[in-house]
Amino acid sequence: MKETIVFVHGMCHGAWCWEEFFIPYFEQLGYHCIAFDLPGHTELGSTKAIHFSLDDYVNALADIVDRLEEDPIIIGHSMGGMILQKYLSKGRCKKAILMSSVPPLGVLLPSLRVLINHPGALKYLFQANLLGVFKRYPPLMFSSNTRSEHYANNMCSESFWAYLQLLIPIGRLEKRMPMLVMGGTEDQLISVSEFEQTAKKYGADLSLLEGGSHDLMLESDCQKYVDAIHSWIAISSK
Repeated sequence: MKETIVFVHGMCHGAWCWEEFFIPYFEQLGYHCIAFDLPGHTELGSTKAIHFSLDDYVNALADIVDRLEEDPIIIGHSMGGMILQKYLSKGRCKKAILMSSVPPLGVLLPSLRVLINHPGALKYLFQANLLGVFKRYPPLMFSSNTRSEHYANNMCSESFWAYLQLLIPIGRLEKRMPMLVMGGTEDQLISVSEFEQTAKKYGADLSLLEGGSHDLMLESDCQKYVDAIHSWIAISSK
């Protein structure tokens, strides 16, 4: 039977971010893939304000998994990684992959780094406009990706309420399944030390990807990341 992978996107993204590269690559490897839009993230490029809590997003993931007969592998990216961490306290999961994930301590330090390196982001935060930050500073997500403008135009508004909840550290989580923490060394949002701290907290395997950006799944050569995940899935099954 094919193993199922459920993909959880991050802030201002949608299912679209998995559909160009990751899903075709994983399907070629024999997986059944499910990507879904979090509440309020269905319209590409939408600037309409949305108001959802982090628990709303966790419940959306739970709704997807509850429809499955077998426990899935779940990959959570960025904010989706924190959604996955919160979901794991009560949900079903065969293996968990935290990719470019918000660390268990939350986004306070990453947010402060952004403001120090890009003071112009402050006005967008005062406006509760997270999309404005990422459209003004695309390298935060995409580093030097040559298609960053195209991807930035696909991004949509994010719930500022959910962002505020990301500032709160997550409580204790008992690891009950194999877990992989994966992050790029050139990620401009989450630092290498934060990836290391996340892996240490959960006793998870760690994969640091040289030169990788925050949006690993949108890099033109991201098949190497898919291969790394596929290899880890196989090894962790033994």
